[in-house]
This record gives sequence, structure tokens and C-alpha cells, in this order.
Amino acid sequence: MAGCGFAMFTTARRLAALSLAAALCAASAAAAPTVSDVAIVQQWPWSEAVSVDFKVGGWDEPRWTVREVRLTAYDGDEPIGHVAPAALCGDIAIDCGGDKHVTIRPSKDPALKARGRIDRFRVAVETVPVPQEDLLYVVFDLSKLAGARGARQFVTRNALTNGVWGAWERTTAGDVIWTDVAADERYFRECIAFRRIPAGSFTMGHAADGKGRRYSPARCVTISNPYYIAVFELTKYQYRIIDSGRNLSRPDVLLPSVNDTLNTMRGDSLPGAAHDWPSKRGIAPDSIVGKLGVRTGLPGCFDLPTEAQWEKAARGGTEGDVAYYDGSPVADTARADPLAWFSANTSGVGGVRRGGLKEPNGYGLYDVLGNVWEMVLDWQNDGEPLAEIDPVGETTPSPKYPNRRILKGGDWKFSRCDTVTLYWRSQHPCDAKDPCIGSRLVFNPVPYASSQGENKP
Repeated sequence: MAGCGFAMFTTARRLAALSLAAALCAASAAAAPTVSDVAIVQQWPWSEAVSVDFKVGGWDEPRWTVREVRLTAYDGDEPIGHVAPAALCGDIAIDCGGDKHVTIRPSKDPALKARGRIDRFRVAVETVPVPQEDLLYVVFDLSKLAGARGARQFVTRNALTNGVWGAWERTTAGDVIWTDVAADERYFRECIAFRRIPAGSFTMGHAADGKGRRYSPARCVTISNPYYIAVFELTKYQYRIIDSGRNLSRPDVLLPSVNDTLNTMRGDSLPGAAHDWPSKRGIAPDSIVGKLGVRTGLPGCFDLPTEAQWEKAARGGTEGDVAYYDGSPVADTARADPLAWFSANTSGVGGVRRGGLKEPNGYGLYDVLGNVWEMVLDWQNDGEPLAEIDPVGETTPSPKYPNRRILKGGDWKFSRCDTVTLYWRSQHPCDAKDPCIGSRLVFNPVPYASSQGENKP
């Protein structure tokens, strides 16, 4: 067990902080972080909230290690049990030491609620490591400065399935997805939620030979490191708060941001330029992605996805040569309707839609098909298959399509249902605006196509 601290107050009616000397539990490993200076403040009345402040010291964990904070409640010396995760909020998943704060809401814990007033209430605080595969989402709050409390939050499997983050579902493949995210406007405004995509192999492309530049032949592709991809397409509000903080009150701010170019998103993409992909992988500081890195304190960790990253995420865990992430093998208008906005369901009311109104895929991503085309990093390459491990596309653009990058997912205007499939691709100049082109960002804790580092995300 990790370092553990205790605190108590003697009467539940008292609105005061009684900071006790912390009694440290025996740690199972010398390097485990310690918990100290635990203090309780009752927020009146008892049934509403109890604040718990504490310090986490001795943090010497590898980068991107996350520990969950767990509280055990006592009535004097009598243990009541672990406080239900749904009754906790605040710093419940941490990735660094320092001052921490958790709020207990006793009315949401059956055991505490049943006891009513507890005159000798106390708590023990401990931190428990979270397996990397259980870090399902990471949320960045763009309204807060890098390093501020709540600027970066992790949604763990344990917290999600215990109701901390609202509604969730289990997919047919058995994975867990966060559905309440689509009902909360914060995730279309100041917060960007990213879903973890595991490393591994998958089927990319379509058919035995492909058909020219529209899609490449089906083949097995491997992505070496896990990464995170945005649950929604980047919205106008998010773009503006990253860029300048202006025009945040316009009525269209919840819609996907369009008329952006690859050059404005990540920097000049012309061959040989300082920020060209893949020959040079830097991000221009004055680009949207560059500014996002500065705002979050994580420069170099954000980008547009490669086509391989996009397609692996968009498939949602489905395997084989399929058209849709539900496993449907062929493009079909009836099946596309609940998954995507395209001309068959936007007739007469055409235009880009707010995200989250269609069915999510197996990773809990919304609108990967239809609504707006999404930019990826790969040069247009006439459908030729490339590397099978961490593909990055051609090193230079095709002579037939100079200065053109691939687009994925289709948009609301297209009448052909096969354009809103996992494998279909279009292309567009890096510096040209279009009202049907948007973006979905990725967060790469480990640089793409890199197997270096002790701790994979």
C-alpha cells in the first residue's frame, strides 16, 4: 500500500478545520509517494460536503504515471469502509505530488448516508497506481493555466465505471466508453477530451488491390505506442480560445471549426519547410497546435493524426476489411444514417452539425464519419501501400498532386455513402480553406513512430 495519511474531526456539526498530525502507514515500497498533512473541513450541513486537504510527497514516478486517491472512512476506531468513488470529486487521479484537495459528498455514499451524523468521523488517504491501460481519457481545461489544479484530469476505468464522470456504456466488444461527455457543453467549449487508443495491429485500407487514390489496399498495420485522440472534432470555441480568446460568444461556437488549413493548424507544410511532415516534425509555435502545446505546458505532444492513427481510432476496435465501425462490410445508406451526417440525412437542412449527436464508435469517438472531412498528416499518395509499422506516408507529395494532404471521414454534403467509410480518402491543398474541412487532434505522450522511453502511455 502507498503512503497513507489520517485526519478526523470530533463533531459533524462543527464548521472548522482540524488539522491533525498525519500518521503515515507503512509503505509497501520505499519509492511510493507519501501522504501527509491531512486536514478535514466540514462544509455545512454534513450531508452536503466534506473537504479533505493533504500533501503528496516523495513523487518519483516515471512520466505519465497516474495514481488514484482512495479514502477510507472511520467512525472513531471503527472502519466504515472505502468512500464510494461517486461520492468523491477533485484530485482523485493525480500525476504529480504537491497540495491536493478532495471533496466527499456523504449523501452519494450509501454507507455514510445510512449512518447520518458521525461525531468522530475521520479518514485515511492513500494513493494507488493506475495501470496504463486503465487511463481511458485525459481532459485538458483550456481555461486554466498549465500546472493549475484541474488543468489536466485523467478519467480512469475505475472512476468512470463507478459513476464519477456520469453516464457510460460497455460496448459489444466489452470496452468502456464515456457517453455523458456528449451531453456536457464544457467538452465543446473550454475542455478537450482525448481517448486512449491502444498500441497494436489492425486492418487498414480496403479490398485486395484498392482503387487508385481513393483508398489503399487492405493490409495489416501496426502502431507501436498508445496515443490519445480527441473525442470530438475541434470546435470553433476551442480553436478561438487556443488562438486568441476572442469571439467566444458567437452563436456557432459549439460547431466544428472549419475553413482551417493544415498550415494554420501545425505550420507551413510545403516540402522542405521547417515544419514539414514527415521529413521534419517540428510544430510552428504560432500555429494552433503549437499554441495548444504552450497552453497545456506540453509542447510537441499534440498534432494532427497520421492516416494510420486516424483509421485505427476510427475503427473503434473492429477488425477486418469493413466499411463502418459496427463491422458492416459494405457501404450502405441505411447503416450510415445513425453513424454519420451526410446528404441522405441533411437534405433541406444542410450544414455542419454539433458533435455528439450520432452513435459513438467502440472507443467512444463521435463523428469520425461524416459531418466534416478531417485532416491527416500524410501526403496524397495515389493509394499505394506504405510501411506496415508506424506508417507516416510519403516523404514528399505525389507529382500528380503537389501540396495535397489526405482527408478522412467524409462530410455532410456527399451523397455517396461510400465516401463516409473508414477507408475512403480525399485530398486537399495544405494552404486552402474549405467550409467542409475540420480537424481532430491527437495527443502523443510518446512521439509517434518512437519506441523510446521507459514508460509508455
